[in-house]
Amino acid sequence: MNIFLASVRGVWHPFLLHSLLVILSAWLAAGLPAHVPAGFINPYLAEVPPLSAALLKWDAHWYTYIAFQGYDEHSVVFFPVLVVLIRSVAGLGLSYAASGLLVCNLFAFLSFVAMQAAFRRDFSAEVANRALFAYAVMPTSFFLNSVYTEPLFLTFALTCVYFSRRGNWWPAGACAALAALTRSVGVFLFSVVAYELFCSRQKTFRLTLTVLSPALAPLALLAFMVYNAVAFGDPLAFVHSQQAWGRTFGWPVDNYIRNLGLLGVLWPNTQAGIALDTFLVTGGFVALGAATLCRRLAMPVSYLLVGWLWLLMPLFSTAPFLPLYSMSRFLLVVFPLYIVFATMPKDLFACFLFVNALLLSLCTILFVNWYWVG
Repeated sequence: MNIFLASVRGVWHPFLLHSLLVILSAWLAAGLPAHVPAGFINPYLAEVPPLSAALLKWDAHWYTYIAFQGYDEHSVVFFPVLVVLIRSVAGLGLSYAASGLLVCNLFAFLSFVAMQAAFRRDFSAEVANRALFAYAVMPTSFFLNSVYTEPLFLTFALTCVYFSRRGNWWPAGACAALAALTRSVGVFLFSVVAYELFCSRQKTFRLTLTVLSPALAPLALLAFMVYNAVAFGDPLAFVHSQQAWGRTFGWPVDNYIRNLGLLGVLWPNTQAGIALDTFLVTGGFVALGAATLCRRLAMPVSYLLVGWLWLLMPLFSTAPFLPLYSMSRFLLVVFPLYIVFATMPKDLFACFLFVNALLLSLCTILFVNWYWVG
């Protein structure tokens, strides 16, 4: 508890920088010519203040819609934790839009706290602080302030890592389970808990119930599959309905090459997302490769396990019009990247922050105006 309280005090500067960039960019976007909405509009959303409405785009409409209306075979692709929280807060009298923004922005702050606490277990205060600033200006970090799962997922995942590194197995497993019910790739956190548990028991192995703690994440996903089976007659409805969203299986290298081929195609609604996907996936592979090969970084093995899984698994999902479908957003949660960025030389890191702050502002403006950026 003490380290979490210390982490709260240590995150204000990067969190306020992030919030200021997003809010100012959303405000500036309001002065641009209006762009025709290109995604689903939740018909049940009440009138909301302009700044709040600016942040409610794309999937934010789906999450608030499901919270009000419930799941159907098309919307079951969206996992339930955020939906349940929005519905619970709305039960207190707030609108669904306000509930979604309140939940996600609260977890946005908590994700900074969890990141600080987790990183300070293994890295110096300077590296952890730099990593928070790198996270604060990630070009797609504006999703933390909309109604998306990224802030919840990162909070649960980093808290799982923190507890696993401390040897608190049941809290670690519980956080992994919550992450698995927030996004499907959260199930891979069982590898973090299992690996850390195995390492802790190598010298003094004792068969206790704690060996079951890594199973909580797969069991949580299994519970959602049971719901799918009962509600829709298909335990994998959340997978099969992806086809309705244009997603199909594809090999990562093929998807990357096809995405490169679309860089010169002028599709106004998606061109920014295509370019950003290419840029961030390339950078993600370079950075994670450096983390794996460079011993100087001393990256924990459990970090690398989940980092590679979260980078590689979404690359198998593609669409004809978006070969690297949403990868720029998915990379936001690959937290080992922020440690790599934090170890850059001082001048290079300053340039990194400046360029990424500009990209964050640009991406926020595009998102607010219904352009696809992840």
